[in-house]
Amino acid sequence: MILLKDLKEKYKADEVIANQLKIEFGDYTSFEKEFDSIWDNWLMEEIITKSSNGQGHLAGAGPVDYNEGKILYMKIRELKPKNVLEIGHAAGCSSVVMATALEKNGFGKLHTCDKFSNATDPNLIPSFVAAIEVGTILEYGDVDALDLIPTLSDIDFEIVFTDASHEEDFCFPIAKLLYDQYPNALHLYHEWSFSDLSCKEAQSYIAIPNNLKHQQMAEREGFEKAFPISKYDHYGFYGSCGLGIVKKKTTEKTIKVYYRLSNQQAGMHKNKLANATKFHCLSNCIKEFGKENITVIGDCLNYEHLEWLREEGLRLIEVQHQNGSGTFRSAMELAIKENKESDFVYLLEDDFLHLKDSADLIKECLNEYDCYATLYDHPDKYIDREDGGNPQVQEGGEVTRVILTANKHWKITNSTVMSFASRVSRLKHDIEHLKKHSENRITDSYSLFTELSSDKGIPVLSCIPGNSTHCESAWLSPLTEWEKIND
Repeated sequence: MILLKDLKEKYKADEVIANQLKIEFGDYTSFEKEFDSIWDNWLMEEIITKSSNGQGHLAGAGPVDYNEGKILYMKIRELKPKNVLEIGHAAGCSSVVMATALEKNGFGKLHTCDKFSNATDPNLIPSFVAAIEVGTILEYGDVDALDLIPTLSDIDFEIVFTDASHEEDFCFPIAKLLYDQYPNALHLYHEWSFSDLSCKEAQSYIAIPNNLKHQQMAEREGFEKAFPISKYDHYGFYGSCGLGIVKKKTTEKTIKVYYRLSNQQAGMHKNKLANATKFHCLSNCIKEFGKENITVIGDCLNYEHLEWLREEGLRLIEVQHQNGSGTFRSAMELAIKENKESDFVYLLEDDFLHLKDSADLIKECLNEYDCYATLYDHPDKYIDREDGGNPQVQEGGEVTRVILTANKHWKITNSTVMSFASRVSRLKHDIEHLKKHSENRITDSYSLFTELSSDKGIPVLSCIPGNSTHCESAWLSPLTEWEKIND
């Protein structure tokens, strides 16, 4: 049993949660101090003693916990909205968090409703009633949000928080209605972690795991279906239930490249292109992706490489694994740690060359599909298995489907090598599979991707023709004279 009162110090000591907050807010210490004063002086006590039919002392019993409440508070302090909409106020715990932030801003109104409650409900916490009396909260009575929201079309809500019914027959239509009516708002919702879409790490913070078994929690599926990933970022924060975020994209995403550079020989000797030196491949990567977007994971580097990296001004993380699996894991873990779930990352080996527009093509693919994307058109997909090609290839090809983005054709393929791009959320969700197939000195990319694509239904998309190549001479992407590619 996890008690609400114990969560503040637990979360403050949690490096993962602290990192999430840092990525989202930067230096959030002043806002945190404000919220701590509210939480310690009266809010936690009201939640514990006055909410959730006497269950408010339990984390995950319904109200937002310390971390979830702090994020709501800080978002309103950060964005300073004039109007906030809340769907499902229950006892009013999240309501007063947001109302208090609005009062601290010096302006703004919280508009709230609950199908099963109104301003006269005896189960409301005292500060909720007080906020109604001073006019910070406008309570619309026991009305269905699906009926209420169309009547509020004249109000420009900048932030919307949803924490009402968890059932699909409500979550899906409310998310669609919010998309139609408030496409530019910041949308937040409770119970983000209660979803098959959530990674195991997020679910490990759930305070009442049995809720996963006996309740339908369709919030995340509803919002991710209604708000297209090509236009919106989807991510969330860990907590007793988890807090989801839907944010309209305002700037074009960059690709964060995690480049695995080593002086070690991985596996057997491979004949490579003459122009595929360590320096040439990295220079080519810098040209296509920009040195400001590249982090080098350097495994047992010699003096020459270290000096060159310093001269180039590249960010360097030194490791001592002496094997490809180790550097892959380090790159993956760092990519997860320092990026939002909606961000794009490219985990790249040190023997690849890229053509022009490679960064744009990756973004183009990941903007449309939650997948593993590769620019490498592996020639094993055109060689029958009995001739040494891919085990799933027959008669010179694999059974697949071809899709089209703005500037490129992509095929769904059964596998690729361990240089690929994805959303961070994809890595988090599949991390156990990624770790399982990188336990030995050499990663097992074929087993990894066939398991994810065939068994889990997660697409692996390869552009055709390839816009990059692995530089082993025997396995170059077809239809390009790669030996002529300069920096």
